[in-house]
Amino acid sequence: MSTRTFWDLTMEIDRGDRIAPPPSPEKSRLWIGVVAAVAGALGLAVVVAPEFGDFLRREAYTAANAVGAPTPADEFAPVYARLEMEPLRARLVASPKISTQLAKLLREPCDKRAITALAEALIAEGEERVAARSFGGFAAACPDSAMEKGRAGELFLRIGDADTALKIADALISEQPIYADFHYLRARALFAAKRYDAAIGEYKTTIELFHDRAKVHERVFVDLANAYVAVGKPCDAAFTLFSWIALDPPRRGTPGARKRVEEYGALGCRKLPAFDEPKGL
Repeated sequence: MSTRTFWDLTMEIDRGDRIAPPPSPEKSRLWIGVVAAVAGALGLAVVVAPEFGDFLRREAYTAANAVGAPTPADEFAPVYARLEMEPLRARLVASPKISTQLAKLLREPCDKRAITALAEALIAEGEERVAARSFGGFAAACPDSAMEKGRAGELFLRIGDADTALKIADALISEQPIYADFHYLRARALFAAKRYDAAIGEYKTTIELFHDRAKVHERVFVDLANAYVAVGKPCDAAFTLFSWIALDPPRRGTPGARKRVEEYGALGCRKLPAFDEPKGL
């Protein structure tokens, strides 16, 4: 009669079915050391000066990331929840430029400089969508954050998410209908979505919202001209850029600017505007 216990049988099955080899004692000790370092640093961060705590936190995450050890998922959980974003990977949190700003936002949730620095650091890491979401979450949680919401829209537009950029622009315009920059964001989002006729209207609104049209950047007029080209109106495109030149002919009537007018006209406009006869939009 066998004297093997259920525990003996279980251990035997485990040895036969285990896919990965058991961790070596050295690796186990390394992981334990890393986890202990993370826990110790995060614990000290609570009781010491915030700046020293930030340093310890960065060191702990860097060590964890180096060996692939897990990091405390709830360290910046309040920040992630407030910004409506997924927890960042350890590789990102290990960066001082990111962890420092997360720590600041943990202490001061509506710190505008911190959210801007965090977004810039994320963009530098190639995480533009995450940066956009962080701006959007910040704007939703903090008062007087229209600029941050606008930056979210710009980033979504930059990564090709015209629909999200358009939704943000619509929300901004409903809050501040006479702010030209928000109409310009909406115009570009509409253009990116290939809604060219609607984009033309928004570009015109952007220009009209300036009391002094001479202060409108050339880029707005060029974008409007390109929208006209997209709907098959090269003459309107040529006259649009000409109207920008006519606002200050001595400075803007350069050979390069005149050449661009001619290029628009060459797309199918029989009569180009004369540079000595200023025309409006």
